[in-house]
Amino acid sequence: MRAFGRGLLPAPPLWRLFGIRTTHVAAGTVTAVMPTSDACVAGNGQLEIAPVMMAALEGASVTALPGGVDAVPMRFTFKAFRPAWPGRGNLVARARVVNDSNLYVFTEVQVEDPDGRHVAQGSLHSRVQPVEPAPPSPPETIPRVEVPVYETPDPWARSFPVSAFVEIQEREDGVETMRGCGDGRHQMPVFNAWGLSLSELDAGRGTMTMPASEWYCALGSDVSAQALGAFCDMATWCTALSLQRVGTSVVVLDSGTRFLLPVRPDGRPLRATTTTTTIAPAQHLIDVRVHDADARLVAISSGAMELVDRAQRMRRPARAARRILATLLFTDIVESTTHAQRLGDTAWHRLLEEHNQVVRREVSRCNGTEVTTTGDGFLLRFDAPAHAIEAAQAIRRATTGLGLTIRAGVHVGECESDGTGLTGVAVHIASRIQAAAAPGEILVSSTVKELAIGSTHRFVDRGEHALKGVPEPWRLYAIADASG
Repeated sequence: MRAFGRGLLPAPPLWRLFGIRTTHVAAGTVTAVMPTSDACVAGNGQLEIAPVMMAALEGASVTALPGGVDAVPMRFTFKAFRPAWPGRGNLVARARVVNDSNLYVFTEVQVEDPDGRHVAQGSLHSRVQPVEPAPPSPPETIPRVEVPVYETPDPWARSFPVSAFVEIQEREDGVETMRGCGDGRHQMPVFNAWGLSLSELDAGRGTMTMPASEWYCALGSDVSAQALGAFCDMATWCTALSLQRVGTSVVVLDSGTRFLLPVRPDGRPLRATTTTTTIAPAQHLIDVRVHDADARLVAISSGAMELVDRAQRMRRPARAARRILATLLFTDIVESTTHAQRLGDTAWHRLLEEHNQVVRREVSRCNGTEVTTTGDGFLLRFDAPAHAIEAAQAIRRATTGLGLTIRAGVHVGECESDGTGLTGVAVHIASRIQAAAAPGEILVSSTVKELAIGSTHRFVDRGEHALKGVPEPWRLYAIADASG
């Protein structure tokens, strides 16, 4: 798991599909993050978060095991507390082993959204079994495996059309909305990202298919429990949404999925059939049964849902502005106007979209949050100067491959935050530092340099600069890396 986190091993296919990666690994604990990208938007406008939950749970489970044995998932539970919405930043799943033996491993996970709100929790019960045939002894060191670079970005970093489901549900019953997703009238990104298809749908029941693709492999050669758990969760949600009526909201309270048989990634369809049992006028149980292409029952799931009068739901209050300490990174494309004139509008917009995808990928990898775009640049926020510098260097390398040159500025200071944007003198200073950078240069303030004492970064003194609109001059430093 540490080798995955350090980039020595290529990310498993499912992790590349959704941008999942590990940020912390220790014996019995794993933290996994997943960008809140449109690729995971479901029919209620919220994010499908089961993959990152399962990734953290499985990762933590295997860290508790000795060599030569594996943790085979048996049962996954999922409790949601509040919606997880698409936007900027990452979902953070923190998993820990609660109990382990030579027979079983039990692991729990908590999930936070980019605002630090607790949105869900879950657990995984796994069976411990020997790996057959026995694996060889581990190497003394793990050499880095070079990952191929493709012209197209990983799926999570691509643009997906998204329908305005919150507005649609104000005028359509759930069956009509979900049928619209099935026939293409409404755009639900998870259908495109997962290759889902609704072959049958009525109020409270339906049939959904998903290919047993190699994209859904994670820590083994079979279709992962991470994918099967998400498939069951999406089937549950689609069925729950089919019961929604105008003026009501669907709340899935909890669910539990059992994994029965391994599934080979042979590309053939997996089929989830759902049925509903009504236990009260507004309360229902939804059962899901997943069969493979040979009609074997490979997973079963059961979830509880409730229909709530939308008028009774609490509106999320507007956030009052607050003072926070943040590391700010501004980036900008050098001579963007010249590029636009040379390429023409269509080609320039295509290149700009590639640039934006590259930036967002590297920002997510470095635990950053996109605050806003500036046309041909970004304002980005990080928790630590080292993360911002790492992101700036990665963005510089990646955009060079696109034939673009950037300049970047980094500063640390207090800002006013209202939950969506940042304002204040620190933002202004960071912007001016970026404007003072030469093409291809990463400039940082003296504050960043002082906070980065002990890091591996080398700073080159660029002297004092009078920053426009800032009363006192600032001493700035350039980041020097292996390429100078």
